[in-house]
Amino acid sequence: MRKLLYVMLLVIPVLIFASVGIGSAAEPAIFNFIIPQVVGVEISTDPVQWDFGNMPGFPPDPFSFPAYYEPTTPPNRPHQTIDYLVWGFGGADWELMVEGNGDPAPACGIPLGDIEYLEDDGVGGELTAWVPFTTSGVAVKSGNANTGGWAKMYQDYQVNITGDEILTGGSTCTITYTIQSL
Repeated sequence: MRKLLYVMLLVIPVLIFASVGIGSAAEPAIFNFIIPQVVGVEISTDPVQWDFGNMPGFPPDPFSFPAYYEPTTPPNRPHQTIDYLVWGFGGADWELMVEGNGDPAPACGIPLGDIEYLEDDGVGGELTAWVPFTTSGVAVKSGNANTGGWAKMYQDYQVNITGDEILTGGSTCTITYTIQSL
């Protein structure tokens, strides 16, 4: 009986270790990644203001139209920082659009087309020509790959005074930036 007990004590561990394995074993772990598609745009500076009541050189000489005026607030270039993001689209096309809220005259006092923008390099150097705002979207940036995180675009603004402006007392015009995948 003792002999049988010794044999069982030797055989049972061998059977247990043989079924588990003493050398090496492998079992795969499956990782599943779900990366969402994300687009974003953020305006990170204060509203832009033209205070013509305190602006040097306004009103312009009647014979010097058009006259161009930069905002009084903020006082330094670049006037607006636009942060934008495209992520998770791989090779999909995208564009950053800008448009005005409609021709604001006479509510704003200045026709929308007399408000202009250009892209700035961030230190005051102009990268594009002046473009008038419109009610239909205009692509200011586009691409076909991720932006690699948040990217920056700087825009400067000016008003083209042509003589057809209307007296107002603190009116506003809204400019909208939209980023979309195509």
